Amino acid sequence: MTRSYSESGCPGSPAINTEAVTRFFEERAGKISSIGPLHAVIYQEKNAELARGRDIAEKAKLLPLLRLDGAQRVLDVGCGTGRWASELVQRSAWYHGIDACAGLVDYAREQFSDSSNCRFSVMAADDFSLDALDETGPFDRVLCAGVLIYLNDAEVRRAIRNMAAILAPGGLVMFREPMGVGMRLTISEHYSEEMEQQYSAIYRTHEELERLIQQEMPGVRFKLVGSGDVYDEPWLNNRSDTRQMWFLMERIS
Repeated sequence: MTRSYSESGCPGSPAINTEAVTRFFEERAGKISSIGPLHAVIYQEKNAELARGRDIAEKAKLLPLLRLDGAQRVLDVGCGTGRWASELVQRSAWYHGIDACAGLVDYAREQFSDSSNCRFSVMAADDFSLDALDETGPFDRVLCAGVLIYLNDAEVRRAIRNMAAILAPGGLVMFREPMGVGMRLTISEHYSEEMEQQYSAIYRTHEELERLIQQEMPGVRFKLVGSGDVYDEPWLNNRSDTRQMWFLMERIS
């Protein structure tokens, strides 16, 4: 197990094992029946108040920024158990949720089986396209919440390019990610007492992730609409070396 800090954007920064990340999420899916769908994807199973508080605060902050009026086609990248789908399906003309974890997608499909304007697919964030999704038209909104920390840098770049490629002119991409404070934090196959599992993730700094996004969504076609902290209440950010932030990109041409 390793827990290491490095300078933001430093060449040779530690990577994480993709297979270990895959195992982690399949194990989370296997725990849904015992810990519930919220804890399966937000974690904090030993602190129910924190999990609920984060879920409520995140949606209250980000949902208005998406500017949904019922006419939009929405892609939810890293949909998990459908945590955001309950908000997005009712506010969208069409919703498509994708996730690399088949167990999480199976749960989401079951929960929304009666909804006629949504669909769920097993697909990785760094390996999708409109053709692969069997979609004929671009999306007006993309939500990517808490996904990029589980990807290495090359995979992050591919994921951002994929989202850029399927976005309609005037469309918005919302990124919500945990950030390293001051330094990039890499956790590699670290045993979490809280989750009772091996955990791997990369917490990039605000500056590092913003730079990656703007490199793959260049200014001739995209602009950064805004960014900020997800949680206004200090108790929701319960760690000193990470914080949750959002970035909103708009396609301008």
